[in-house]
Amino acid sequence: MAPVKPSAQRIARLRALAAMHDEWVERHLADADFAPEGRPTPSDYNLHFLDVNPPSAAEDEFHRRARRIMGLDAS
Repeated sequence: MAPVKPSAQRIARLRALAAMHDEWVERHLADADFAPEGRPTPSDYNLHFLDVNPPSAAEDEFHRRARRIMGLDAS
């Protein structure tokens, strides 16, 4: 099956989603939990595989905004 180019609307939505994600990360990263403890020393875990857990309210905000941008929610 040949690849299908996304529509201009989908491309625009994905660009808007990426921009919102960048802005959201900038506002919420400092509040996220990051616990690399238990990794062998020396570890470059934070350079290659970064798990952070944002506060639940921030995560809810992200999903609400993402759904709106992608056209899944009207409000």
